Amino acid sequence: MNRRSLLALAPLLSMAAVPARAQSGAVTLDAIKRRGKLLIAMDTNNPPWGMLDTSMQPDGYDITVGRMLAQDLGVPMELVPVTSQNRIPFILTGKADLVMATLTITPQRAEQILFSKPYCAQESVIMAPQATEIRSFEDLKGKRVSVVRGAIQDPIVVEKAPGAIMMRYDNDASTIQALMSRQVDACATGFLIPAQTNRLQPGRNYEKKLSLGTQMIGIGMRHGSEELHRAVNGFIDKAKADGRLAEAFKRYTGVDLLPLADA
Repeated sequence: MNRRSLLALAPLLSMAAVPARAQSGAVTLDAIKRRGKLLIAMDTNNPPWGMLDTSMQPDGYDITVGRMLAQDLGVPMELVPVTSQNRIPFILTGKADLVMATLTITPQRAEQILFSKPYCAQESVIMAPQATEIRSFEDLKGKRVSVVRGAIQDPIVVEKAPGAIMMRYDNDASTIQALMSRQVDACATGFLIPAQTNRLQPGRNYEKKLSLGTQMIGIGMRHGSEELHRAVNGFIDKAKADGRLAEAFKRYTGVDLLPLADA
């Protein structure tokens, strides 16, 4: 191959040396500001994280923190509705700049998207009526357990209780309804759900049976978006230090914000 051909191929060879995920199209602060809004993927069917208020307006912890973040960046927030199943695809396909939808930070997910520092945390639990005998993961053998398809609780239950019969639903409301209507024996969900369910159906005394551990929840974005990543982490540091995260969490959940990891 002559020198002229090598020179022509040089840019292509250089591009090929870049990891594929770095070529996926970083989101920059300049692009966000030129557009005039920050697109955040959120689930409004997951109270108290995301929901619709009595006026059918988005509300909840994620929505409140998302608006604070957008204000910190100097642009309004535009909510992009998502479900548990399409939270990450919406980031990878450029339909949103960020995802804030109780997305647990895991090594597997970090291969697909870039995570911020945690902005909240939650314990995952196995919930069932008080009368249901569940003392260990072995007791889940043969029991039907509802879980949101694509949620972090699913693989945890599969690993810890391989004998459980997994019943997967599209959203949190469906998983809880399945338990309330006795289609399932237990539900794998967040630690706030038992008290909320007891308010909806008094008398059955739903309670935490087993812990699935505490998960750190982060804000996701496309790999390569280092400038945006620094800005988001800077906001989280400030909002954590000045108490805004703790205040919002207490307001929407009624409990204190769980300790957050530094990274």
